[in-house]
Amino acid sequence: MTIAPWDPSQPHHELAADVRWWMGMPVAFGLYGRLALDQVAYREVAAAVDASGRFAENFTNRGIRSYLWGPLLLFGDEADRRRTADRLKELHGQVHGKGRGHFAGERYSALDPALWKWVGTSSMLVFHTGYVATYGRALTEEQREVVYRTVLHLSDFDLPSEQARIPGTLAEAMAYYDEVAATELADNEFLRWAAQRFDALPVPTLVGPRWLHVLTTPVWRLLTPALSRPARVCSEAAAHPRMQELLGVRPSRLRRWEFATYTWLLRTARRLLPTWLLLEPMAHNRYRYERLRALYAKPQLTTFAPPQ
Repeated sequence: MTIAPWDPSQPHHELAADVRWWMGMPVAFGLYGRLALDQVAYREVAAAVDASGRFAENFTNRGIRSYLWGPLLLFGDEADRRRTADRLKELHGQVHGKGRGHFAGERYSALDPALWKWVGTSSMLVFHTGYVATYGRALTEEQREVVYRTVLHLSDFDLPSEQARIPGTLAEAMAYYDEVAATELADNEFLRWAAQRFDALPVPTLVGPRWLHVLTTPVWRLLTPALSRPARVCSEAAAHPRMQELLGVRPSRLRRWEFATYTWLLRTARRLLPTWLLLEPMAHNRYRYERLRALYAKPQLTTFAPPQ
């Protein structure tokens, strides 16, 4: 069994542990989740997502469902993690066909090794890029590699295909991303629509009665533009230059100041706030379990052999 990067026997294990809990923070995903727009800049992925109709049905619901796979994959016990990964592969196996509308005739399959590798690498880099963008000035190249390998260790659920294999090192991942950015990422109708919807998210309807959704809609519409701005600023600042180009990002002194402010607030919150407030429930459950396990193990003997 591969030793986890946060195991005390590993170099930079404290950094790896910090990255691990970063991946359990909803606010971190919220600020940088917009980076995943790069997935639908790949035309076949955009065709597949568009054909499902679930983003058009309720963009927010679709985003929440996608997010909720994360804690199951990252912080469940090993059996649950594997079952979740297998279930995710099984469900993706049902995603195949031809695009419609603007993507008419575009063939897609979610289990196409090239698409699986792209979506998997992109999803993983949401966490890596967000962490590095927030703490980058203090990280050496070796430490950035630790960040990448920690994320990879937690999210390594490849298809049984060399073509689908997620890059094993940060250098390989960056080279792969640059290649895809140069050869595959391009403007398309779904990318433009999705980028706009991030700034006008519909009320989520997964929980609660319909009357509550209707009642909260005016306040939701009023607050959403302001609440979504930090996510837009952080994700656009951290995005690959090709995605900045496709999204029409225009750097400015105000944007740089905003990004510095949001990342400072995030670092400060992580330093001062309790873990139960920062981590989503499954991550916090794992955090508490491991500390209780260490507490119980601390007074135990290292050997049952009789004294010599």
